[in-house]
Amino acid sequence: MVSEKISGVKLSEQNILKSSRLNPTSRLLKNTLIIGWNDESLSLYDKICEMPALGYNVKGFISAIPRSGAKAYRGLPLLGDLEVLANSARRLDIEEVLIAIAPSEQSYLGRIIDVCKELSLHYTIVSDVYDTIYGNVVKDVFKEVVLAGDFGFRRIFDFFGSVILMVLFLPLFVITAIAIKLDSKGSILYSQQRVGKDGKTFRIYKFRSMYQDAEKHSGPVWAQKKDPRITRMGHFMRKTRIDELPQLINVFAGDMSFIGPRPERPFFVDSFQKQIPLYINRLQVKPGVTGWAQVKWGYDETLEDVKEKLKYDLYYVNNRSLWLDIKIFFLTISTVLLGKGQ
Repeated sequence: MVSEKISGVKLSEQNILKSSRLNPTSRLLKNTLIIGWNDESLSLYDKICEMPALGYNVKGFISAIPRSGAKAYRGLPLLGDLEVLANSARRLDIEEVLIAIAPSEQSYLGRIIDVCKELSLHYTIVSDVYDTIYGNVVKDVFKEVVLAGDFGFRRIFDFFGSVILMVLFLPLFVITAIAIKLDSKGSILYSQQRVGKDGKTFRIYKFRSMYQDAEKHSGPVWAQKKDPRITRMGHFMRKTRIDELPQLINVFAGDMSFIGPRPERPFFVDSFQKQIPLYINRLQVKPGVTGWAQVKWGYDETLEDVKEKLKYDLYYVNNRSLWLDIKIFFLTISTVLLGKGQ
């Protein structure tokens, strides 16, 4: 029980922790709140104390629901419930929020995330609670933080990689453009608004694989197997993923990375956020031209497909590494060569 864990802390241990904490004015530290008042959130704080190099300057706990009784753990205060979250974040100059709420409190997750988005706070869900819903995809926050240094080169790699590939693929771009024009009337490139990292929208570029104005009367709808809206050339491009190549422009511009979750349209993002509690968590990283979910699952045709793909997206968000990216790269090459696209 939480109360047992709190009462079991010795005063001498509290004094040691107080004296050993890093200087909160250090630029390397991020002012942080832990959302949750349970054994898991307390264990999370224990880990942070044991690993000061992670750079968290935890200012306090916020409970999902009103609490009575104990008001601190290891000298760190319980600031209140969600009613004080926004004000506490502003007052304490919070940059990071670690969410570790109990299973019975998962209905509050959307509210917490809304506050984080409103205040532009980076948040991470650190809880095994959601493993029961989405499989073993929500991992330890510390793995992401420790590996963060490995991704300092990601933007440089994306920038120069996209330039090199656009030059190399220029002949294929020209051939594809001619084939599209000969196959059906309309533009060569297709541009559409998508949702990227932290919910920011951008325009994605693809080779047009559907008839011009395919959704003019139907509005946004999912792609289907044997979709009548797809042209003959479009079927070939989707099988080989050639239609995705113009997204190198988005990678060059910084809206996308080579590898990450698939960018979705605002209409669907708004809908999925209301129906799937953790959907918004996939927006913590840049979307990718290819990704773990794309090579493991394929296109979305139903809400159940979206939920299944979310497992892979969250796995990637919480476990991304150079080796995982390399694995996705070779799986993508296999998909292209074997024509496994849809």
